[in-house]
Amino acid sequence: MSFSHQVSITGPSGAPPETAVIRFVALLPEGWHAEVGEFQGDLARLRITAPPGTTTSEATRMAADILSRPGLQGWRLADH
Repeated sequence: MSFSHQVSITGPSGAPPETAVIRFVALLPEGWHAEVGEFQGDLARLRITAPPGTTTSEATRMAADILSRPGLQGWRLADH
């Protein structure tokens, strides 16, 4: 069974979260998928589905790694 984890990301004031989500999803590794939840101002919520055996810690690290890449600077994980 695959692993599902909710992730919230937030960015600089005025930055469109829709664009950040497109970039985030495009950078997910093979076998990982994301479903967009909601947008609120500069916040976006996604549900990440990862391969079986993935832990919450691994999913969080992967999300943080993606947010450190070009095109997503200034975006960070937010509290749910």
